[in-house]
Amino acid sequence: MRERWWLVLLVTVIATAAAAVYAEEAPKVYKAEADVLVIPAVQGDSATNGLGLLTDSSDPTQVTTTAARVLFSESVADLVRRRMKLSDTPEGILSHITIDPIAQSNLIAVTASASSAQLAQRLANGYAQAAIDRRTDLLHTEIDALVPSLRARLTTLPPADRTGSGSLGERITNLEVLRAAPDPTLRIASRPSLPVSPSSPKPKLALAAGILAGLILGLGAAFASQTLDPRLRREDQLRELFRLPMLARVPDRRSQRGPTPLSPGVLPPDVLEAYRTLRATLSAAIGEDRRSILVTSSASGEGKTTTALNLAYAYAHAGHEVILIEADLRRPTIATAIGVRPVEGLGSVLIGESQLTDALFTVPELGDHLDFLLAGRGGASLVDRLSLPGFYEVVDQALKMADYVIIDSPPLTEVVDALPLAQRVDAVLMVARLNVSRLNRLADLGEMLAQGGIVPAGIAVVGSERTIESSYYQLPPGPKTKVPESVN
Repeated sequence: MRERWWLVLLVTVIATAAAAVYAEEAPKVYKAEADVLVIPAVQGDSATNGLGLLTDSSDPTQVTTTAARVLFSESVADLVRRRMKLSDTPEGILSHITIDPIAQSNLIAVTASASSAQLAQRLANGYAQAAIDRRTDLLHTEIDALVPSLRARLTTLPPADRTGSGSLGERITNLEVLRAAPDPTLRIASRPSLPVSPSSPKPKLALAAGILAGLILGLGAAFASQTLDPRLRREDQLRELFRLPMLARVPDRRSQRGPTPLSPGVLPPDVLEAYRTLRATLSAAIGEDRRSILVTSSASGEGKTTTALNLAYAYAHAGHEVILIEADLRRPTIATAIGVRPVEGLGSVLIGESQLTDALFTVPELGDHLDFLLAGRGGASLVDRLSLPGFYEVVDQALKMADYVIIDSPPLTEVVDALPLAQRVDAVLMVARLNVSRLNRLADLGEMLAQGGIVPAGIAVVGSERTIESSYYQLPPGPKTKVPESVN
């Protein structure tokens, strides 16, 4: 996440901006609430017996829940539509109405949402009143259907039994009283007030949700990016793959990154110092008696050839006799880096056209202690010879002529022919580049070396953050080599 903080920040900014746009452009919704009081009828009351009124129960919440379901009705919505002269359908009106019992009370909240405060207030008030009126109409209809039959029964009774407490005449009187009044079990407890602000969108809540969603999505994008782009980002990823020491951390030279390796003449003092550190740590790791060193990597473009060239120069600068052999026959690039055009090279030596002493040459700007054996012409056709005894003899001859032999090997995962050579040299140095090397290729390289019984001396990490330049790194200065115009 530290490496992809920019991705987390970018996603968070986008999500927050989207939330801000939503808060600004989304339609405003206003809500108004009317409260309806539920007064359940007493069970067993002769006046209300047989009527569809809400009756009390041992569980008060059950009564209010039942009342809420009864009030949410298309017939009520149709009555509201006709009274308010709305163009919407009853189903559409119900989509703007919510009816919920208020916890631990006999109140029901009738909430209406609309695009304006006035309409929300009118709709909440109109629906609550229409619900009570609708229940009243149903009650009156039941009474109108019941009273005639009760009157007919009343005429069959003796005059003394027609009146009095609990008599049929008293029930008829009570029903007529109910007929003249609204439903006694429902009453509007509070009328809706005019909303002063929209209930949605809420800018502060939307921005907070946008920031939170952005952080969550950003973190998810960071982990997804790691899965979809498994490049080397940290040194501890190398430690997880290989139990090898980090011999040097070479600062990055982004302004001069390209297909051509970088010679000592174009590198700043702090980078040259990193290669001198690599020389010291590598010598300490392999010992003084191990003098042939093969430099390889998992793929091209990871700084392998630049490391081999500057490591050879670092040894030569310390007074050792060094021969740098360019064994990357498919992609020879050292000649371009040091500004030469050799006629003879490793290829001509391998096929017997020239001797090793004739193919070696020096570059005055890099000193007399560093000899080069470059690929030469036709090297690509001789790749198979890297695994033959003839090449081993070239290495043995070079060791008799120099203190150290540095071999710029092709990437072993791309040219497996160089693997037997890695088994014959004294030490293998791996090069990995942060933000370029891929973890799967590094893992393949490690598995290939392990199968060949090869334990690398360590890893040179290219692409670390540059150190702060100071006068400490100004001495001694690097050589001033002439570099072709193709090199930045």
